[in-house]
Parts: sequence; structure tokens; C-alpha cells
Amino acid sequence: MIHSLHLTSTQARPAAIAGLWTFSPQSGLLQALLFLTFFLTSASAATIRAYLQPDHARTGQEVSYVITVQNGTIQSEPQLRLPVQVGMSSALSTRQSIEIRGAQQVISTQLSWGVTSSEPGEFVLPPQELLVNGEVLKTNEVRLTVSESATTVPTAAEDATIPLFQIEVGKTEIYQGEVVPISASLYVPRRSVMLRRVGLIEVNKSDFAIARFPQQAEQNPQRINDVDYIVFTYRSTLSALHAGDLKVGPANCELLFEVYDETAQRQMSRGLPFGMIMGDVEPRKHVVKSQEVKIKVLPLPTEGKPANFSGAVGDFSISATATPNELSVGDPLAVDITIDGSGNFDALNPPGLMPPEGWKAYPPRRYNVDGPIDPNLMPTLQHRIGYSMVFVPEKVHTELPPFELSYFSPAQKKYVAARTPPIALRIKPGAVVAAAVGAESSGGVEPPKPPPVQQPKPQVSDILMKIPAKAQWLSTTAANAPLTTSTRFWAIQSIPAALVVLAALFMWLRRRRAEATSGVRGELQQLWQGLEESHLPDRDFLQRAAHFIHRSQPDGVQDEELQQIIRRYETQSFTAAPASGQELGAGERSRILSTLAPLLKRTAIFIATLTLLSLNAGAADASPDELYQQAREALEKGKFTQAQYLGESLTKQQPPALSSAVFTLIANARYRQEDMGRAALWYQRAQLLDPLNPEVRQNLRHLDGKLRFFRFGEDSPLAEWSLLLNKNTWVIAASVGVWLILLALMRWILADSQKGSSGTYALIFSILGLLIFIPSATFAAIRPVPGDRVKDVMVVTAREVSAYSAATVTSGNVIALPPGSQVRLLEKRGAWSYVEVPSGDEHVRGWVESATYTPLWPWDMGLVP
Repeated sequence: MIHSLHLTSTQARPAAIAGLWTFSPQSGLLQALLFLTFFLTSASAATIRAYLQPDHARTGQEVSYVITVQNGTIQSEPQLRLPVQVGMSSALSTRQSIEIRGAQQVISTQLSWGVTSSEPGEFVLPPQELLVNGEVLKTNEVRLTVSESATTVPTAAEDATIPLFQIEVGKTEIYQGEVVPISASLYVPRRSVMLRRVGLIEVNKSDFAIARFPQQAEQNPQRINDVDYIVFTYRSTLSALHAGDLKVGPANCELLFEVYDETAQRQMSRGLPFGMIMGDVEPRKHVVKSQEVKIKVLPLPTEGKPANFSGAVGDFSISATATPNELSVGDPLAVDITIDGSGNFDALNPPGLMPPEGWKAYPPRRYNVDGPIDPNLMPTLQHRIGYSMVFVPEKVHTELPPFELSYFSPAQKKYVAARTPPIALRIKPGAVVAAAVGAESSGGVEPPKPPPVQQPKPQVSDILMKIPAKAQWLSTTAANAPLTTSTRFWAIQSIPAALVVLAALFMWLRRRRAEATSGVRGELQQLWQGLEESHLPDRDFLQRAAHFIHRSQPDGVQDEELQQIIRRYETQSFTAAPASGQELGAGERSRILSTLAPLLKRTAIFIATLTLLSLNAGAADASPDELYQQAREALEKGKFTQAQYLGESLTKQQPPALSSAVFTLIANARYRQEDMGRAALWYQRAQLLDPLNPEVRQNLRHLDGKLRFFRFGEDSPLAEWSLLLNKNTWVIAASVGVWLILLALMRWILADSQKGSSGTYALIFSILGLLIFIPSATFAAIRPVPGDRVKDVMVVTAREVSAYSAATVTSGNVIALPPGSQVRLLEKRGAWSYVEVPSGDEHVRGWVESATYTPLWPWDMGLVP
């Protein structure tokens, strides 16, 4: 599990980052951060990297120039060297991140400046020099592409006070899989509109994979056609899923803003604070819509396509390091590979050895070299990822062969195979191999094989799809009450079996009487009693008579006399005022009752018919078992959306059909649709009902390896073990132990004292009873209350979710919450929730958006085992 701590400081113009740590009001916070870095930095070598965010901009637009330093202490502030056309627009800001990767601690320090260009073109920002850990390190050079600012803006035909919206794609002719920047610009009239909230930017993703637009925007004032605008620019990345002439957009976004009248506009133009502005303010809610952008997507060429091409499109560079350089045959060799560049990193596969003969490779582990990605920052095309690998030499080598990475370069319009240089090694023969070589030289004996290399641990790369043929439904009527609170349980323990039989007979007779006065028969009897009431108004009498007829004729009313009664009811009830002479007399009421009396006498036949009809209706309306089988078949055929819909429809029935098998089926369907957050949610629900299910446990471990989500644990191992069985099972086991002790005591009392074997058997039964009773009673006593395990527990189902220090995305970041993470709801305030996150020994708290999580158990708490 990866934990991160982020510290951020912004300063106007720090005097210096002194190595003597002399604090001043201007640079004290930055020096404190660097002092912390000095003590926390591990012994690994420092690395440094520079990048732009974003690397495409317009003239006059500010971009961030970022330098990231890992595992190093910055001892002096760099003096930026910039091209003449590029100038610094904002002061230095610092940000620190502490990441735990297994047993290794990685510290990243980011220095960020704002830079702008007043001219269009492509500019190269040269390497910068920093004094890190007592030595001067240089960054890489970066390129900034600047295009001419837009001189026109879409016009609003209806209302000039509505903000305007447009999107722009970095290139209009791209290759399939190529990642290009996309920006969404919101033009807000400066003097008439005050923007309050910007919703999520939604773009149709049927043809493109578009990263989520961040909620943080760039703000730039622009004057277009003598109108002052504030332009909010949101940036993301886009890649095409298939070739052809495609369209991006339109993009939609919901806005909340206020429109000021002329008086307020004049006050705003004079620079008055918003709190002092007087005049009419009209709040509005509006969905803005952008234009469409046509893009030509070219297919990847088939000529020259490498055999190991995985679909990576972009421009990448690769480097590798290996430690130790001196080892023996059979010893592990740790290799770190770094891939830097721009492109679709998700399509990259781990680079392979060329050639791989004579090396035993273990599964690699992928990680972000620059630490966790902050979802609040705008995505950039430039990334740097790493692969940690382990190789074991099976024979003597003089070098580690090159690693090869194949990708398609849109800039060169061809496939490229990038290779690392070979790494020189000193590999000595192992003890067994050296002895074998000596034996071969002396006697010609066949050398023994080298010792077997230890097999790696299982690396699960997919979920298990084993679904039971029949679901064990969770009872929705018994409420899973503990046996310790059941009087019947203690009665069975103390009353002879004859009383149990009598109690069962009594319950059977009581149920027969209840059936006689309940259901359809009881309802008809109550309706008949209502018809016989005196002083009943005509309308109520006819309404009850019609209801009686409909309940007694489930297949429809065919009898003409009964239809006349229903028509009389409709005439009496659905007209403004009944005509004179239509009142019911005593004779007509008696005639209606005599017509309905045979229906009540045939109640027994009606009940039998109704039972058959209900069975037929059950055949027409699929039962839970039939729906479950349909969902299993859909899952096996690859119809994951249909399987998910059928499975979730079972949980929405009244009462809900709940089962661990159904939860697992839904989780598998969600996983196949790449909805990892909801897949983890349903697996966790399945584990609540069946904690020993091996498939569910393995799938959860697999998801945890991919997502690294947080989960609440139990206070002690005993409490965790007590959850392996439900409380009733532990109580039954404890009662079995008590009965064994009592039987042993009874045998000892009734046994002949001259027979020594009786005492031996009694002792054995007593010890066995104690061995069963003590742990069972202990686990039953300490087992957590089922409702408390799921009360206020929520599961994060959305991606790129973070907990913040306040109820706004512009506040400090507490911790990133991967999909599938559990949080405990403490307080809900509008669109935000105050939650507790299980992080390490001490839980942390923060604010998350309420729309990003789902309750772990939305049903009755009493149903939790």
C-alpha cells in the first residue's frame, strides 16, 4: 500500500535556499521543508527532471515549469535560464511529497514557476542547474509549443450574458492511439457575470478515450471585440479508439452564475469589492454546449510492425540500471527500467531482454517515477514510469543484454525499437556449477544441474469467474437474530423432546387458523362484513361491492349481473352528481348481496384456483433462481452489461434477493466493464455474507494489488477470526461442548464405580467438551455486532478521488482515495461529506464529495451475518 504526504508552500521571491539553514520570514517555510527532506531522504541517488504543464499554450497564457527532485536536498535556488521569447510570470512555489513504496521511502520536491510567451512558435527551455546533495545536477531540456491566441469567440444569439464555451484539440490529424491535448475554454463576460460553480465537463467518449477534465482551471483576461472576458481553460488529453473521420464533442457543462444589472456593472467597473456592490443580481443555472471539432484519425501502418508491438504510440526513451554488478549464478539481479516521454503509457508492456536466453525473469512491478499523480493538476503528455524487475542468471554471462521497447512514433511516422545499452556484469559460477566443471575436467562425468531457483509468489493477473450453479439466498424474514437472544433456543436446551413436538404441533394449528383469516380468504371476509354494515352510503357500498367482485374474479369479470354492479358503481362514483332516482333502495341492496353471496361460498375453490394462478404467474414472472440463471448465462456469453443488470435487479426486488453468489456475479460483470470501484464494492459485500469463499478472497487480493485501496480492519486477530463463522454457529458449537460435558458428568454419576473405563470415557468427553466450549463461547462473545460492521461505512466507487482538508477542491489534499477504499461517514453537508479514512495505525479525516461513494450495505442492517 502506498501512502503519500503532500506539503505545499508558495513564496514571493525567496532570497536563497541556504545550506546553513538560516531562517528568514521570506524563506523560512521553504527551508523548513528542505530541512525535513534532509532527514527523511534515503540513501539512494538523487534524480532530477523538468517538464511543462501543459506543454502546448497560446500567446500570453501562463504554463507551469516544474522541476522535480527525488531523494535529494536542494541547497540553492536555481536561476532560470529561459529563451528571450519566454518570460517568468509568477514566483517560485514548492511542493513536497513523501511516498512509501514497500519498505523504501521516496521523497519528491517540486519547484514550480509560471512562464508565458508573447510570440507563437516552438521554444526550447535549456537544462537548469541545481545544487543537490552537494553536487550540481542538470535537468533535461523541454519544449514549449505556443500558438496564436484566438481573436474571435463564439457569439450568443439569444443572451449576451450567458458564458460561452468552446473546445480545441491540439491536432486535427492524428494516429489511432496517439495522445494529444484537448482544452475546454469558458468565456465569462467580466462586467456582467459572476461565475459561482462549474460542473463536470462531459464529452461523448464513444470514439475517444478522454481523461477527466480537472476542476482546476487557468484564468486569463482577454478583450475580444471590445468586450472584456475572463477565460477559464480546462486541459486534458485525448486519444482515438479507432480510425476514420471522427468528431470530438460537443462538450457540455452545467454552470451556476449570477448576472448583474447596469448599476452593479458600473460599480464593478470602478473596482468595488463584491460585498459592496448594490443592484439587482439574477442567479441562473445553465448548461453550456460547445462546438464540434472534426478530426481525421489515421490507422497505424502494417508495414514494419514489430512482432512485440503492444499498441504504444508516442515518443519514448528508455534507460536501465542493474545491481549488483558482481554476483554468482543463481543470485538475484535487481533491474530498474525508466521510460520517459509522451504518449499512451497505458498501452506499454514491460520491455523484454534481447535475447532472453540464460536468464530467469520474474514478473515486473510498475510504478510512477515522479510519485502519485495529483488529480487536481491538469494532465500532461509528459510522464515517466518505472519497472522494477528481478532476473536470475542461469549460467555465466559477461553482460546483461539490452532491453527493447517497440512503439510507433507519430513524429517520425514509423515504428521505432528503442534499446538500452548492455550492462557489464561479473558473474561467477555457483558452488555446484564450479564443482561440476572440476569433475568434468578430471573424469568426464556429466555435470549436475544447477540448483533450482526459488519459485516466485503467485502473481494473479485476473479475477476468477467461478459462479455457483445455485444461489444460497439470504433470509429477509428471520432477520438473523443471534441464538443467545432466542427463547426457543434455550427452551430446546432444557425441555424434553416431547414438549418440542407439542410446541411444533401447536404452531402448526395456529398457522392453520392464521391462514383461515389471512390472505385472500380473510380479505374477502372483511369485505363482506363491510358490505353488511348499516347506514352505509350508496357510493361506499358500491365501491366495496366492486372491490369484492374484482378480488374474487382474478381472471376478469364474465358474469353479466356482476358487470351491471360494476357499471352501477362507475356511474355512481365518476359523475359530478348522481341523477335523481338512482339511489339504492333496501331491496336493491339485498339483491346485490344475494348475487355476491355465492362468491363467498366458493372461497375454498377460489383459493385453490388462485394458488394455481400464482404458480403460473410465477412462471411468467421469473423467480430469483431463474433470473440468477439468466445472469450466469449472460456472463458466460460475455454480455457483461446484461449480466450486471439482471444481477442488480435481484437486489432491488421487494424483498431483495441477496446472496453472496449474486454479489460475486455482479462484481465479475463490473470488473469486465473496467468499473474497478464498483467491482471492489460488490466483492466486499460478497465477503460479508461468505467470508471463507476462496474465489472472493483471491479476487479482492487481486483488486487490492491493482488499486491499493483502504479497508477497515478488526481491533484484534481474535475478533477477525470470530467473523469466519456467524454468531449462531459459534453458539451452537458452544452448546455442543456443554452437552458433551453434561453427558460425561451423567455417565460418571450413573456408571459402576468398579469399572475404571467409565471414568476414563467421562474424562475424555469432558476435555473434548471444554476444547469445544471455551473457544466457541469466546468467539461468540467477542464477535462484532453485525450492524456495527457496516454502519456508516461507505466505499469509494469513482476514480481520482481525494480527501481534502476543507469542503472544496482548492483546499489542501489529505490523502488520495483509490477506487474500492472504505471510509466511515461522520457528517454530511450538502455535496460534501466529512469522513474517516483507515490509514495505518491512526485513521485520518477529511472532506470528500458525496457523489463519489456508495454505502457498503444499503439494506436492512439485521441481514448482515
